[in-house]
Amino acid sequence: MANHSIEIDCSGMTELSLNIKMKELLGFPDFYGMNWDAMIDCLSYMRQPSAGMSSVALNDDEALVIYCKNLSEASFDIAVFIDVIRAVNEREINAGNSAQIFLCPIP
Repeated sequence: MANHSIEIDCSGMTELSLNIKMKELLGFPDFYGMNWDAMIDCLSYMRQPSAGMSSVALNDDEALVIYCKNLSEASFDIAVFIDVIRAVNEREINAGNSAQIFLCPIP
């Protein structure tokens, strides 16, 4: 399995600043809603590049690894962010595919 990866320093990051960073790093469209539901939608289409929801495209055998530095120091609700990743992966697994996103906290 090939992986794409991004790293985010979550120190003091709010929900809005996380959304801005995800949009910047993953090339979400201009109409991106800057909220958890919009993040689920954009991440869910990374294996369907024709949808235009991200500039990062994943093949069926690829995954995105999100390295989160200082995740415990974030100002957003970490449990909700984890649930976003779970929701995206659940959609993939329910469609018969492998999980497409891995969240990796790092110090």
